[in-house]
Amino acid sequence: MIMRQLYQDNHTEIRVATELEAALHLDAIRDSVAEIGAWETWCSDQYQLEDSRKYLIDSEQKRHRGVEFNFCLFDRPSGQLIGSVGINRINQDYKFANIGYWIRTGFTGRSLAPLAVHAAARFAFNELALTRLEIVAMEGNHRSCRVAEKAGAVAEGLHRNRLYYHGEPRNAWVYSLIPSDLPA
Repeated sequence: MIMRQLYQDNHTEIRVATELEAALHLDAIRDSVAEIGAWETWCSDQYQLEDSRKYLIDSEQKRHRGVEFNFCLFDRPSGQLIGSVGINRINQDYKFANIGYWIRTGFTGRSLAPLAVHAAARFAFNELALTRLEIVAMEGNHRSCRVAEKAGAVAEGLHRNRLYYHGEPRNAWVYSLIPSDLPA
């Protein structure tokens, strides 16, 4: 059984969110459209409760198939959903995957994203037996790059046409994490 909770302290919990938490998921996205939507096409004013519900159901199905593992960050005192971290694009042949994250507007600048990256990376290395994770941040997304750096990821360069954003190829910074990069 793959773990459903990655981390918990007095302030933050990182765990699988259920379909019943779709409204919490939607609230976090709606609060963050301006910041996250600048880098992610899925995050827009058109995002609805049904989109959150479908995402959470789809995440559970992908988890059961072992193809993607998404977790949400929760603020324990308020119960608010405050972000997400996921392991996706898993390549079992070469033992690597992508790791992605976002933090709700109003909760940034608290080192929550590096915390989430470390928790998800430990899960990927220990539970999924992966040996490499990649963080891909669109050129200009300085906050995402800073998270990668704070998490101890190594910058491997600016890759041309690495991402698509609104149907257009975009350059992106690629960072890597391997097990020895994580703090003990």
